[in-house]
Amino acid sequence: MIEYIDKLQEFHGSYFEGDIMQEAHLKSLRCPRCQNALEFSENSQQSSEIDSGTLVCAIGHTWIIKDGIPSLVYPEVTESDQKWIKEYDEMAENYDELALHYNEWLGIEMMKERERFTQFIPIEGPSRILDVSIGTGANFEALANVFQKKTGRFNLHGLDLSWGMLSVSKRKFAESNLHVNLVHCSVLNIPYVDNYFDIVVHSGGINTFSDIPLAFEEMLRITRKGGFIIVVDEGVSPDLRSTEKGKAIIQANNLFAAHPPLKHIPQKAKDVEVEYVMNDTFYQISFRK
Repeated sequence: MIEYIDKLQEFHGSYFEGDIMQEAHLKSLRCPRCQNALEFSENSQQSSEIDSGTLVCAIGHTWIIKDGIPSLVYPEVTESDQKWIKEYDEMAENYDELALHYNEWLGIEMMKERERFTQFIPIEGPSRILDVSIGTGANFEALANVFQKKTGRFNLHGLDLSWGMLSVSKRKFAESNLHVNLVHCSVLNIPYVDNYFDIVVHSGGINTFSDIPLAFEEMLRITRKGGFIIVVDEGVSPDLRSTEKGKAIIQANNLFAAHPPLKHIPQKAKDVEVEYVMNDTFYQISFRK
C-alpha cells in the first residue's frame, strides 16, 4: 500500500496544469539528439512550473517550451510527413466534427470503439499511458468515460507533430480537468526514457508514417517489459474487402485498402494479435514487450 501511494504521488507531480509544464515531467524525457537528461535553462528557472522558455541537455542542445508544451522534434520531419502535418493543422479545430461522419458512414459509434483500448489497463494500481499521435485527445476522453472520476491513478502523456492538434487537445483536457503531459515530437524519435510506459496506444495514422518499422521500434523501446502496445488504423478485413460494401469504402477512401503492417513489428515483440474492429473497417494490432 505504501508503494502504491508513493507511485500515485510521483504521478501526480508529473502533470501539466493549464499552460504550465512542471519540472517533474522532465524526469521522463530525454534530449532527442543525444539522449541525455533535460533541465530547464536559466531563462526558464523562475519557478518549478514553466509555460515558456527553453530546455537544455548536458551537451547544450536547446529546445523551446511553448504554452507549457516542450518541442522536441529531431531530426527535421520529412517532406511527406510535413504534408500530413499541414493537413492535420488545418483541420484540427474541426477534426472532431469531421470524425463524426465515420459514425453514420461505417455504422459505428467511434467514441465507444475508442474505449476498447481500456481493456488493456489493469483494474487497479497506477499506470503510465502514452497516446502516440494524440490528435484532439479522443482516446483519453474515452478513458475518462470508462473510469469517470477514477482517473487519478493514471499518468497520462500524449505526443503529436501537429501544433494544431496539440492546442485543441490541451484546451479540451483543461476544460474537463483531465491531466495530460503533452509533447511536440515525432514517433520516429520519441524523447522518452526507455522502459517507461505500461501502455502505448496509437490510433489513426500509422498507415501514413514514412518509417513504420522505426515507429514500432520506438513504441516498443519506451514500453516496460510486459507492457502493451495497441495500434489501430484504417484497413478493412479480408471478409469485408471482397464485398461490394468493402469495395465502396476503399473507393471512397483509399486508406481503408491498407493491410495490418505485421511484417514491420519487431521480432522481439511478444503475443502479437490482430483483430478487426469498427464493423471490420479498422485493424487493431496488439503486442507486448
